[in-house]
Amino acid sequence: MRACCEPGDYNDRLPILFSILCGAFFTLAVAWMLGNICLRRLPVPPAIALAVGAAAESSMVFLLLVCGVGNRVGFILLGAVCLAVFWRLGRGAARLADPAQAGADRVSIYLAGAALAFYGALYLINALAPELEPDARMYHLGLTSEYVRLGGFSSRVGFYEMLPQGLEMLFVPAFAFGKHSAARLVHCAFLLATVPLMWRIGRRLGLPEAAVLAAAALYFCAPIVGITGTSAYTDAGGVFFTLATFYVLLVWRDTRDARYLAVAGIAAGFCYAIKFPGGLVAILALLYVVAVERGIHVRRLALLTGTALVVAMPWILRDAIMTGNPVAPLFNWIFPNPYFHLSMEKDLAAALGSLWGVPPWRVPYELIVGGRFGGTIGPVFFALPLGLLALRKRAGRLCWMAAALLALPWFWNTGARFLMPALPFLAMALSLAVAIVLPRQVLWAFVAVQAVACWPQIFGLYHPAYTWRMERIPWKAALRIQPERDYLESVLPAYGVARLVEDNTKPGERVFSLISVPEAYTDREVLEFWHSAQADQLVDTLRLAAAQNDTLIDVSAQWTPREIRGLRIRVPQAAPVEWQIHEITLFSGENPVSGGPQWELRAWPNVWELPLAFDGNRATRWRTWEPVRAGMYVEVDFDGALALSGAVMTSPTAAYALPFEFYGREHDGWHLLTNRPVVMPKPLGNVRMSATRAVRGAGFRYILVDNGNEGNGALGADIVGRAAEWGLEKTAENGPVVLFRIE
Repeated sequence: MRACCEPGDYNDRLPILFSILCGAFFTLAVAWMLGNICLRRLPVPPAIALAVGAAAESSMVFLLLVCGVGNRVGFILLGAVCLAVFWRLGRGAARLADPAQAGADRVSIYLAGAALAFYGALYLINALAPELEPDARMYHLGLTSEYVRLGGFSSRVGFYEMLPQGLEMLFVPAFAFGKHSAARLVHCAFLLATVPLMWRIGRRLGLPEAAVLAAAALYFCAPIVGITGTSAYTDAGGVFFTLATFYVLLVWRDTRDARYLAVAGIAAGFCYAIKFPGGLVAILALLYVVAVERGIHVRRLALLTGTALVVAMPWILRDAIMTGNPVAPLFNWIFPNPYFHLSMEKDLAAALGSLWGVPPWRVPYELIVGGRFGGTIGPVFFALPLGLLALRKRAGRLCWMAAALLALPWFWNTGARFLMPALPFLAMALSLAVAIVLPRQVLWAFVAVQAVACWPQIFGLYHPAYTWRMERIPWKAALRIQPERDYLESVLPAYGVARLVEDNTKPGERVFSLISVPEAYTDREVLEFWHSAQADQLVDTLRLAAAQNDTLIDVSAQWTPREIRGLRIRVPQAAPVEWQIHEITLFSGENPVSGGPQWELRAWPNVWELPLAFDGNRATRWRTWEPVRAGMYVEVDFDGALALSGAVMTSPTAAYALPFEFYGREHDGWHLLTNRPVVMPKPLGNVRMSATRAVRGAGFRYILVDNGNEGNGALGADIVGRAAEWGLEKTAENGPVVLFRIE
């Protein structure tokens, strides 16, 4: 079966380009029509109509996917209905004029215009090219392609699947018609639309037009803005909707027309629908209304909050229905569920919030030109302290306050792109400061330096180390003069991994992967090693089996034979280690007692994985996935009274000399059976075959490994070197990456 991305899907490059452009244009046209339909009686600029329409279209695509009709036919019908209504109304939204400010000089216009034009062309070329960027090819478009293939949402629960995907809903119709590049163009369109939106915000704030032009150029040319805005990420879109919220609030401040609060709520709610940190925009919008009103005006706050919730609620409800956690995959300590381990969330938070060994005093340098935080914002921002002079103006103070508040999420995720919402306001503050205290030639120099220094080929001259940014101008790949597959094979080694999976498995077969896979380029369902509690448990099983020299400990409890209706094992004191149980075996005399289908298992915490302690497989184990807290327990209630005389808990945790208490439930309640179990070490032995049997039992036919030196490389090397012991058959390989079939 040919992959969905292969150039062979089309006869030549012209049909490919046509489908890409049609997919992007269709999606944006529907959004624009919906915005004009919704706002036909409210004066707004085109960018705001686009923002409101995009939020509406995203919600409609969500409903189509929920109903299982998220396909080309469904999207065409949606577009036809929008066109009919738009045509029937006869006109779009009334246009809103912003206050005119001091005109810009010719040099400012030509210089900023040239920078915006050259970078605009660069961005369009890159957006037309096939997708290369990590998160986009793995999950933004990986999920998008799956939704298009299924015509609806997958029932799979994973980390990325549960994140809000408001902008991905706009990628879906674009992808349905034009594949990967169409989705990239949709995101790029929001980046391009940010420029006129910044212009209008500047005029509302009373900034000189020369300063607004310069600020737009400083933001637009920033390397991190270019690389994210031209790929199927969501960050540039998040900035656009943040600025849309800010602009509409300014219009409301000037007009006191409550209808603009509803528009601001839609834009703010969509910020959350794009990405969790976007929820901060809605909170700040509420605080701004309170500040302007100098008090709490219930109706206005309710209007803003209500419209924001209408847009955000589909994602909140979806998470709650599928996992029991309305903000999955986060805050699992508040909403425990079987899909995500608390340890995963803590480890991820620690990694994302880390400074990666960078001293605090060096952080600004790395964000501006160093690149240690995954991208840079450009050398002109070294002059940002000069922007503090803008605090002399009311507009400057508002820009600095907005920038400071919108930068707060960066402290929880230190990637440079998480500063992007603050970047336009920093650029406006800097440009305003220069415009009011320095000759205008300095403003020209700032624009020229940012535009020249951030150009891909120039950037590489003074920064030879790898930094996440645009590295090329792939015009041949963009125009499909170079076939898509040839381009991907030449610049993206991971594309070979996707082809390996696609070409050597059948549709419907699932793959458990110990490495990251560009899922946007394969139709197979791949579960990566960390995306869910199930993935954690499976990779834990494989790692345990590879470490066959580990020692387990049998914790053997004996008591006077008696009939009991349940057994509880409890840890009475806390300890800085996890509690792990490979197996629990019950005895009646010398005979082990087999479990019954009516047995009820309970545990605190992680009751969902307790069956692993009763499955007869030593390679699997129940874990708390957090340090032991006093009173943690596991418990089994029988379907009747059993005559038991003992139990053996196989647990490596006993090596830490923890006390264990064994309780039995009789007709009058729970009674202590013994708190003096006998501890006896035992070897784990070779359980490789048992481990792969557990993976197969979870529904996975294949295991994908890399026997390199990073990540799960050591585990991959053991699997490659002892495939027969694992019960695996090598299916195909691509360098160090090997695909195994579970026999």
